[in-house]
Amino acid sequence: MIKRIVLFWMVSVAMCLSLSAQDKALMANYQSELQQLFEDVYTAPTDNQRYLASESAVKLFTEALSVENSIRWQWDFGSKVSVLTAPDKKFRIITWPVVNDVGEYECFGLVQALNERTKEYDVYELHDRSELIVNRQEEVLGPDRWLGAVYQELITTTYENRTYYTLLGWNGVDYLTQRKIIEPICFKSGGSQPQFGQNLFRKEPNLRRVVLEYTKTAMVTLRYEEQYVRFIERIRAKRRTRFSLSSLFSPRQRGRGRGRASRPVSTAARTSSAVQERVRSAPSQKITDKKLRMIIFDEVTPQIQGMEGLYQYYIPSGVELAYVFVNGKWELHDNAQGRATDKRLNKDFDKPIEKEPPAYQMKQEE
Repeated sequence: MIKRIVLFWMVSVAMCLSLSAQDKALMANYQSELQQLFEDVYTAPTDNQRYLASESAVKLFTEALSVENSIRWQWDFGSKVSVLTAPDKKFRIITWPVVNDVGEYECFGLVQALNERTKEYDVYELHDRSELIVNRQEEVLGPDRWLGAVYQELITTTYENRTYYTLLGWNGVDYLTQRKIIEPICFKSGGSQPQFGQNLFRKEPNLRRVVLEYTKTAMVTLRYEEQYVRFIERIRAKRRTRFSLSSLFSPRQRGRGRGRASRPVSTAARTSSAVQERVRSAPSQKITDKKLRMIIFDEVTPQIQGMEGLYQYYIPSGVELAYVFVNGKWELHDNAQGRATDKRLNKDFDKPIEKEPPAYQMKQEE
């Protein structure tokens, strides 16, 4: 009986290993076919060919992601496609852009998300509706109405045993502007459908995502890393003297009426005394730089007054802002101190450290 159990266990393990090998072979085949389609998305000479390749990639990717245990497969398409997987394997998001002949971007994507009820993964196709979304920073969006972006980073934070996910993305938009996005993502309770945009920004109840749109030629920082925030704490010095009405009169006036009454101390003297009192109690500042994990980014403003809303005229203002995750919310700080983290920090240089271009910016052939 024991021999039969051992034999059955060995056969089962062998079957599992065989299935695992088959799955790997199947996923490798999907990888190869998708790789060729994404080459066409980037290099095909006409709009029709590029969009047709992208649509074929969506269908084939949907089929691949429906394979059991596909969440464990490590997709790798270099810089052509962004594949981000949550550390807890609750979801994966895949995004890429298609650029037409006039330089306009449209983003495509898929979300593979765990269904809490069925314990299986569902797949959702993302539809870029950027041009139809008016309140870009306020609306909660879904797969069928998505503010298209190629997501470059997935941030995972926790508070009170709850996990929060935030995406950092980029969109080339058109030949005039480009866009960077801070996008919280969550999932419908008990299901798997993704929702883009969430009230995670402290003191900004209507803000669901942060959208930075600016001129095509500018480079704007948006990254999640350890950097510095300057905290300024006001400290009020202890008073050395206490102000009283009796101090406004001369000693003879405080003599309870004995002898001739003296004149009150002059207004100038009283004013001088009050100024000294305020100086003694004036607040001082304690400045502390703290190194924290944060979303650090450049503030963008119009370079010409009166051009508000015309984003082709927006450039970095020179001010660095940061969101720090505190008690379940992203808290804005306008005194971020972005610094170099390598040996360049200790060297003198005349110009600022060069910023890197977006990872997924596509160049059109002339």
